[in-house]
Amino acid sequence: MAVIKGIAASPGYAVGKLFCIEKKRPEPVANPILKKNIEPEQKRFKDAVAVAAQQIRDLAAKLKAELGKDEAAIIESQLLILEDELILDSTLCRIKEELQNAEYLFTKSIAEVVSRFHDLQDSYYKERILDLRDVEERVLRILMGLDHNEVVGPSEDCIVCANELTPSDTAAIGTTNVLGFLLEEGSRTSHVAILSRSMGVPAVVGLGEALTGLSDGDSVAIDGHLGELIVTPDKEIIRKFKLLYHKESALNEKLAHLKDVPAETPDGHRIKMFNNIELPIEVDKALLCGSEGIGLLRTEYIYFQHGSIPSEDEQMEVYSEIVKKMDGRPVVFRTLDVGGDKVQRYLGARKEFNPFLGWRGIRFLLANPALLKSQLRAMFRAAAGGPSKIMFPMITGVDELRKARQICRECCNELAAESIEHDPDVEIGIMVETPSAVAIADLLAAECDFFSIGTNDLIQYSLSMDRLNRRVSYLYQPLHPAVLRFMKSAIDAAHNAGIKVSICGEMASETRFAEVLLGLGFDEISTHAVQLPKVKQVIRWTTMSEAKQLLSDLMSFSTAAEAEAHLDEYLIAKKSVRKNN
Repeated sequence: MAVIKGIAASPGYAVGKLFCIEKKRPEPVANPILKKNIEPEQKRFKDAVAVAAQQIRDLAAKLKAELGKDEAAIIESQLLILEDELILDSTLCRIKEELQNAEYLFTKSIAEVVSRFHDLQDSYYKERILDLRDVEERVLRILMGLDHNEVVGPSEDCIVCANELTPSDTAAIGTTNVLGFLLEEGSRTSHVAILSRSMGVPAVVGLGEALTGLSDGDSVAIDGHLGELIVTPDKEIIRKFKLLYHKESALNEKLAHLKDVPAETPDGHRIKMFNNIELPIEVDKALLCGSEGIGLLRTEYIYFQHGSIPSEDEQMEVYSEIVKKMDGRPVVFRTLDVGGDKVQRYLGARKEFNPFLGWRGIRFLLANPALLKSQLRAMFRAAAGGPSKIMFPMITGVDELRKARQICRECCNELAAESIEHDPDVEIGIMVETPSAVAIADLLAAECDFFSIGTNDLIQYSLSMDRLNRRVSYLYQPLHPAVLRFMKSAIDAAHNAGIKVSICGEMASETRFAEVLLGLGFDEISTHAVQLPKVKQVIRWTTMSEAKQLLSDLMSFSTAAEAEAHLDEYLIAKKSVRKNN
């Protein structure tokens, strides 16, 4: 039995046999052509592209029938690759200039683009490489007269294992008999990760060469919460994981009745429960779990899925769809947060030596006013369809906030002058995620409408640790005295100014911290959809006096370890009391 650590891409548990997918890529060879055959060869290439485009449309239609139009749109985006001048026109020109066969020169055109993406060393571009390779293989097989080689899904319940899966692969596999996914490559924002979350099955990606040697039929267990794969689990582990799966399923069913009841403590304190989302496809899941609104819409993922800078109208269409689906529930749009772990060359950002302290968040936006205006205009327009808010990331001072608000005013004035429907009264808030923002929280609160604490960055900046660096990951301590004091200080400043404060970081989705957040005084908690009912349940059985006492105890300790130990003891004791009652 071996435990392999990867990236937790989709939560949940699964135990089963492996269904391994192996694909051999076609390898074209160079064949010279005569000048008289240039036009016929170019036509052969264009015809192959047309056939590939139709195949992609057919796959998109299949996926739309199974999971909806948002998933289908991810596949359809590959059509843009077939229209890209760096690929299509480049290949046609190469045929004329180099007098070689289309399949060989098409591969060269793709390789040129891929090499540029590899230079960026960014996870999102690696996913775009997967799209390029997917399209490349499809066109090559048509040109070379090979079969489609589309993968086939399992005929019985299995865990799908592969080096990588392209969007076309996942569409071909479908959703039937899939217990989960294991991939050597990938990230939390890969197509497989998004598909897994929409299917409600666990996924662990980024497992690397550890998957080498695994075969069809091997017994494995997946922990999608911790991002762990257990190879050849013993009877005890199998029993444990099956129990965890059934307990999670039973708990979800048991908590289903909470969908339409408020997150209210026994002594009458009410907290609003929101969800964090990245794409429109996640809205339905949020509503199913009883979400009262979207507390964080990470708009950068719309850019990443689009593959280029979307126009104002394209953004407005996506934002409006989300606002419409939420049917009167508020949507908080966070403006583009690129930089750090989300660098995108086509957005004008560049890979930096220390990206988390570099050109990101509001700094990047203010340096690119046209990009910011396009996004803000789309948000103000979408807000005409329902209650919405706008939130700026990485604010470190009042000057940044004032500049951002001034651009908001300019956008509304422009929209009014153009007689375009919009809501000029949208609330403007900020992410509190830097020590400087906490230190001047009173000054910031006086000039904005709400706070949202982003614990992911606040913790790493407060403790001077890179949360993506495994060497210092042990320092990621939500209960560190500095972190608790920072959050309490920001919340008090917000309430003193008469504005509300929410939390949207990963800490909000961990049930063990729910009572801590309640004691801190958050007005709103924004979680992953699957965690919302669980956090709500904790709030409903905890009084405010209990939560405040717990917080007071935790803040009395000198170290995170002491606070963690006390919280563990508290939760064990409370669980025992509930069980006896």
